[in-house]
Amino acid sequence: MRFAAVALGVGFVGTILANLPAHSDANAESLVSLMRPSSEITGSIEPTGPQPAAAIRLIDLRNGATCKIAGPADAAAGFRRAPLGPDCAASPELARVAYWKTTGDGSLIMADGGGETVLEFIPGDGVLYESIYPSNALITIVPARG
Repeated sequence: MRFAAVALGVGFVGTILANLPAHSDANAESLVSLMRPSSEITGSIEPTGPQPAAAIRLIDLRNGATCKIAGPADAAAGFRRAPLGPDCAASPELARVAYWKTTGDGSLIMADGGGETVLEFIPGDGVLYESIYPSNALITIVPARG
């Protein structure tokens, strides 16, 4: 689906460029205004983002440590105690986590007892969250089953 949308977008831009007269700043501004979708189009698209999960599974891909916990609260809740149990202690990074919060952009931040960020996640493609900080963290979060 994404490939088709990209191909359609590229074709649309190519058609516009082919029909513009010689290059000028006015033409460039005209091109930009033509490429903005109308509110009628953008208003019909439902925003996507991570859907709140009742329970999630954290998986450390380095050592196989995995634990199931209640899903994070919404962004308005701010930092709160992370309900990580003893199964998460097998992961060096997860063992340091004391607090967590979601943000308005859908990210998930986990901090230690002193408030320093230990892990940061963004909504994933095929998973709920994938780790982005630190760059060498290999932890993923998926919906928990059962």
